[in-house]
Amino acid sequence: MVLIGTTNGSRMHAIRKFAVICVSLLIAAHADAVDRRSQINALNFQERGARLRVELERAYQDLRRTGDFKSAGNDVSWIVQKYVPMGTSFADAETTLRSSGFNIEPLPPAEPPKTPSALWEGEHKLIKRSAIFAVLVLAQQGFSRITVEITLLPKTLGADHNTVKGVRAGIYYRGV
Repeated sequence: MVLIGTTNGSRMHAIRKFAVICVSLLIAAHADAVDRRSQINALNFQERGARLRVELERAYQDLRRTGDFKSAGNDVSWIVQKYVPMGTSFADAETTLRSSGFNIEPLPPAEPPKTPSALWEGEHKLIKRSAIFAVLVLAQQGFSRITVEITLLPKTLGADHNTVKGVRAGIYYRGV
C-alpha cells in the first residue's frame, strides 16, 4: 500500500488505522456468525420436534423402500443427534422429543422400591434412574407397530444427570 505525498510516520498511522478497521470488521463478522449459530441452536422446540419427526418418518420409508428394514432394529441415532446434540440439557431434550410426539417414560424414583427388582441391582441401577427413555409410534396396524425408541444417556451417572452425553435411537418392529 503506497500512499502518495505522505511521510513514513503518516504512512504508518494509515496502516495502523487500516489494520484497526480490518480487525473491527473481523470481530463484527464473528459476532454475526455467533448470533446466527445461536438462532439455529435456539430453533423453536416445536419446529425442531417437527423436523425430527419428518426425518425419522423419511428414514423409515427409505428403509422400507430399499428393503434394508430390519425388524430387530435400525440405528437412527445420527438423526436424533442432530436435534438433541451432546451437551443438551435433559429439559430441552425432553421438550424436543415431546414436540415430535414421543412418549417419555417417567424417571424411576431416586430410592429403590421396598421390594426391588433385578433392574435395581448392579450397574444398571444408575442408568435406569438417570437415563431418558422415549418411544414414538410411527405406524400401527392391529397389534403390530413400528416404533422409534430413544435412550438419552446422562453426562455423568448419578450426580449430574442434567446433560445429554449419549444418544441411542432405533426404529423397531413390535408385534405379535
